[in-house]
Amino acid sequence: MLRLAVVAFIVSAFVGFFTIRWAHLHAHLTADRRGDGSHKIHKVEVPRVGGVGIFAGWLAALVAAVGMGQMTGLRALTWVGVVSVVFVAGLTEDLTKKVSPRDRLLAALVSALLGSWFLGATLNRLDNPALNLLFVYPLTSMLFTAVAVGGVAHAVNVIDGLNGLAGSICLMALAALGYVAFHVGDREITLLALLGIGALLGFFIWNYPSGQIFNGDGGAYFLGIYIAMLGVLLVNRHDQVSAWFPLMLMAYPVWETLFSAFRRHMRGQSSASADTLHLHTLMYRRMPRWISPSQEANGGRGLRRNSDASTLLMILGGANVIPAVLFWDSTPMLLGAAGLFIVVYFTLYRRLVRFKMGRRKLPLLAVVAIKTSEAGQTTPQ
Repeated sequence: MLRLAVVAFIVSAFVGFFTIRWAHLHAHLTADRRGDGSHKIHKVEVPRVGGVGIFAGWLAALVAAVGMGQMTGLRALTWVGVVSVVFVAGLTEDLTKKVSPRDRLLAALVSALLGSWFLGATLNRLDNPALNLLFVYPLTSMLFTAVAVGGVAHAVNVIDGLNGLAGSICLMALAALGYVAFHVGDREITLLALLGIGALLGFFIWNYPSGQIFNGDGGAYFLGIYIAMLGVLLVNRHDQVSAWFPLMLMAYPVWETLFSAFRRHMRGQSSASADTLHLHTLMYRRMPRWISPSQEANGGRGLRRNSDASTLLMILGGANVIPAVLFWDSTPMLLGAAGLFIVVYFTLYRRLVRFKMGRRKLPLLAVVAIKTSEAGQTTPQ
């Protein structure tokens, strides 16, 4: 299996290298420019098609796995067909900038439904007597799974705003899924997790900390749907694995997405609008400038702030992986860890938006909505 992960890494790394090397030939299609949206924080044009290398590395290793007898051709082809829907939708947005968030989310839902039908990636429990009623009927179970899996894919795209941030969260999630899958003897999920790790590492070496290439919507949606379906399969096949284990791995992007939707609702904005108030954006703009004068003089200020902010949020997201791996079979412990994460998230967010003391009596979510509305009027672009 490790040899296949190496194949994925090599192919992904070489595709990333040549994408960067020949950027001048395709920049008119692939470049992510500072002026493309108010939420952009990078200073120069950067290829945003890193997902092509990730997908190519994963696909090459998957073909090699079939050749080595590690997976049947039909199973591999099914996986390719399922994830290609959302990958193509995201890549089309990367190239044309004309695929709306709604259409990308719809593509993620279609991929999730296909995965539920053809791969068996359908949630069948939430380890709670009341919530388990959602899965009494197959149709409601498939629909709930589609929303959950599609939501995770969208959430990965939401946090894909700093060098290495989304990639590191996905790397840790894949490593945790592979570890638990190996522990319970699930060879397929262990293999697929390793292929994902190899392909993602091949992209990561060009993305962090230098930011020479971006994941793009194609890569973010592919990774999100891939990780979510691996998590669903693991829970579906092994009763000892808590249904909250995969969710805990992706707690940061999922909560960021839910909280962002709440903020936009409170401000009367569309959930599809660009957002300059994500945690990673606030961290980038309001963290201390930990750079030396020589770095600033050489234009390194933005890059250093980007990588430093990303590293701090990697720690936040990675902190969820530790209890998830330690207590992957204990729902109460995972729920407690999730609650603690939300408290830490709100504490950090509150410090970043600099709340006024006079609003302490307001409900926390109401205070956040008010302050972020004000911050949206004053945050520098």
